[in-house]
Amino acid sequence: MNNNKKTLFDKVWDAHVMETVPDGPQIIYIDKHLIHEVTSPQAFAELESRNLEVFRPKQIVATADHNVPTWDQDKPIRDESSRNQVQQLTENCKKNNI
Repeated sequence: MNNNKKTLFDKVWDAHVMETVPDGPQIIYIDKHLIHEVTSPQAFAELESRNLEVFRPKQIVATADHNVPTWDQDKPIRDESSRNQVQQLTENCKKNNI
């Protein structure tokens, strides 16, 4: 494919391909891992249950983006479940040096 006709996704993907398996998938290098408050508690719990450490915590970027209000961000999160998820992300990041 002509490089000028590649999408931004294609360019980023191609820059991270480490190996292509013949008639199979490509193996890519992930240099950043983005996590958020909704699904990361399950991942942290799984690592802990298997007594595994977070691999390369400095390569992980955490953001609370699903449960943080758009308006009145200076006020506490009203919804208890949302507040708990954001707090759990904060605790997991501190515990794992993220």
